[in-house]
Amino acid sequence: MAERRYTTIFAFAVLTAGVATFGIYRVLQNAKAKNKIQTQPVVVALQDVSEGRSIEPTSVTLAQWPAGTVPAGAFSSVDSVVGRVARIDVFKGEVIVPGRLAPIGTGPGLQVKITPGKRAIAVRIDDVAGISGMIQPNSRVDVMVTIRDDKSQQQVSKLFMSNMRVLAVGTINQVSADNRPITAPTVTLEVTPVEAERLAIAQGEGRIQLVLRGYGDPDSIRTNGAKSADVLAQLRTAPSAAPAEPVSNRGSRRPRAAETHPVVEAPAPIVVQQSAPVAPSRPKTDTLAVQIFKGDKQEQRKFVKPDTAKPPSP
Repeated sequence: MAERRYTTIFAFAVLTAGVATFGIYRVLQNAKAKNKIQTQPVVVALQDVSEGRSIEPTSVTLAQWPAGTVPAGAFSSVDSVVGRVARIDVFKGEVIVPGRLAPIGTGPGLQVKITPGKRAIAVRIDDVAGISGMIQPNSRVDVMVTIRDDKSQQQVSKLFMSNMRVLAVGTINQVSADNRPITAPTVTLEVTPVEAERLAIAQGEGRIQLVLRGYGDPDSIRTNGAKSADVLAQLRTAPSAAPAEPVSNRGSRRPRAAETHPVVEAPAPIVVQQSAPVAPSRPKTDTLAVQIFKGDKQEQRKFVKPDTAKPPSP
């Protein structure tokens, strides 16, 4: 009878512990569910994708993103972005959105970089006009044309396009990883249709040069242009003696520099006085000063020289 009683008590205790454990588990699960952040799958870049390049399957992955921070229009399937062309640079860890991609059916290449409403035109340049290879894709340049004016029979140079975007240098439309200079015979500029017509005439009639702009300098440039007569007039009015003046001054001052130091010539009269038998410039009375030291005391005495104390007897 006692054993049955103990068995019943033990079974009741186990059941009570089970119910309590299940209740605590449910409470913890409900609390965890309340604090859990809701997420949704989005396509994220696994590596950098340059503009104008197609997205490969290995370049993207599916990741869980907090639902409240998912960008509008974000893709949730990898298949929906594979094969699309990046319109601008996409960086590692960035969510892929439609604004980063070119329209469906667009192939990789330079056309992806052209702003809607504008065109791309290639300009012939040489090493000097290309700033020795310092012009890179996405640089900003001014276009200067040098042309002969038939009316005045002079060469005229003028900046007639400002703040033009460089799309490509030669066949390269991306800056190299080490940012090394790119030397190429052509530069592709982004222009409007009207600017393309003017640029075509400028290339046929004159010589084109590109002037590299500093970063973050959006101001347009307005100049009056320069003519051959302006350059010649500046050369004629330039002072011809200006560069020679410092040379002549330096040449005339060098001998004077030695004369400004009388210390160098001071010993000359002393030598003459010592070597001459007669010293007319000697004072009438010459004295000798003698220092006498007695222990820690010092005393000075002066004595008249024997040859000047009295005139020699005849």
